[in-house]
Amino acid sequence: MTHIFPNSMAKLRDDRSDDSVDIVMRTKNRPALLGRALSSVVNQQHRQWNLYLINDGGDPAPVDQLVATFADELAGRVTVVHHPDSLGMAAAANRGMTLGTAAFVAAHDDDDSWDETYLARCTGHLLAPENRRFGGVLTKWNKIGEVFDGSHVELREALVDGYDGSVLDFLEVIRTPRIPPIALLWRRSVVNHIGFLNPHLPIYDDWDLIMRGLQIADIALLPDALANYHLRITADAGDYANTITEWQPIYHTYDILYRNGLLRALFDRDPTQLGLVVNLLKNAEHVRGQVQSIQIASHRELSGNDHHLDGRLTTLETEVRESRRLLEQLCAAVGQPA
Repeated sequence: MTHIFPNSMAKLRDDRSDDSVDIVMRTKNRPALLGRALSSVVNQQHRQWNLYLINDGGDPAPVDQLVATFADELAGRVTVVHHPDSLGMAAAANRGMTLGTAAFVAAHDDDDSWDETYLARCTGHLLAPENRRFGGVLTKWNKIGEVFDGSHVELREALVDGYDGSVLDFLEVIRTPRIPPIALLWRRSVVNHIGFLNPHLPIYDDWDLIMRGLQIADIALLPDALANYHLRITADAGDYANTITEWQPIYHTYDILYRNGLLRALFDRDPTQLGLVVNLLKNAEHVRGQVQSIQIASHRELSGNDHHLDGRLTTLETEVRESRRLLEQLCAAVGQPA
């Protein structure tokens, strides 16, 4: 008998027991933020780390000056790479990932930061014997809005974001790309197996990596917000702008392009899956029509025909459950490698 479950980490053998971490940090002409990011790293309670700082086409002088400022704290644990020309965010991160050999890999962008306990909590969780089945761990994160005046940043707002529970739901990740890299620690064996970031994706490369990683292993969840995802909320921030706010039209375009690519990969492997998608969409459209019909008639029916409304709601609930079942089948199929 072939068993589908459990299969997390089934394709990999990872017996490493050390807690070493490779930290990959990309930067480009953002010295006002890079200092905060370097402070975030050197202030970690966990000390078994090496930092790979990739300057992707930016001015090297401010980067070298900041690294020299932290020379004592970095204590020879930093490798700085200057790209004369920008290779793009994914390619720059991949350069850093390929330089290290540690048991774990973290992406720490130059505008984000960690709680001082982040690495200690995450490595400790993944090294616990009962958590060997997890390929990574994700904490909640503080989503911080800040303004930049040209020389320094001022924090304006913050809210906690993330997922509840103990295991990341694959379907939730497929539905919406919302995980910032700063909150996720990977086992190196998983990242090496799935092939790092896709350099053909100028955006959504982190979402793509997570979905490919989830095809290999589950990702554990920690309940505390131990990562800080910083967003500049002022317009015209220049080099200091976030791609997610400045590139909204591009995000929309690549959201469609990427999902189209997933469907083509699915249909190329099994053309009959097109029938599942067509029927799923037809069923979803029918359910939406039912919901609209109930909304229109709700006041009249609630005033004296409760039994009639209850019957229609029961029918609707059955159809919603069926749509959910079909959706799970589709997402499971799309989530598999072509």
